[in-house]
Amino acid sequence: MCNARPAADMCVPLLALGATAVLQSSQGTREVPLSEFFLGPGRTVRTPGELLRGLKVPAGGPGVGSGYQKLGLRQALEIALVNVAAYVALEDDGKTVKTARVALGAVAPTPILSPGAAAALTGQVISEELIRQAAQAAAADARPIDDHRGSADFRRQEVNVLTRRALEQAWQSARRD
Repeated sequence: MCNARPAADMCVPLLALGATAVLQSSQGTREVPLSEFFLGPGRTVRTPGELLRGLKVPAGGPGVGSGYQKLGLRQALEIALVNVAAYVALEDDGKTVKTARVALGAVAPTPILSPGAAAALTGQVISEELIRQAAQAAAADARPIDDHRGSADFRRQEVNVLTRRALEQAWQSARRD
């Protein structure tokens, strides 16, 4: 978390879940939404003398689901080429999206939320077509660069695929509750 690596496995799901970082120093405690915690590779909002004391993750409940997808070269202990996490909370009707967050890793200088995917989903009746639209929006929000891990175009395509899969997982999970 404090290394602020864009491909870190735990940062992306915690960002999608709406987690808050609890920071402690001799001056006291403060809470920072994870969406504001990362500043760049290896940089966070922590000040000198401040420690990450914990993370607060909002409780789930009925109609809430999440999903996580990762693309790496190997199955274990691998830095992600792309990783995506999705969070969906449905209205009481079990069909309309009340809240949605899609977090992307390894496709920008920090783990990021996709505002386009959230906008595409929120207030809409969830469907496979809506998920496809949100995945395209997430790919448009990604800011990968060409590097030794792959081309920017390839990683945008993978954001689309992995977002679709993560949202389908989240939707299925939300419907089971």
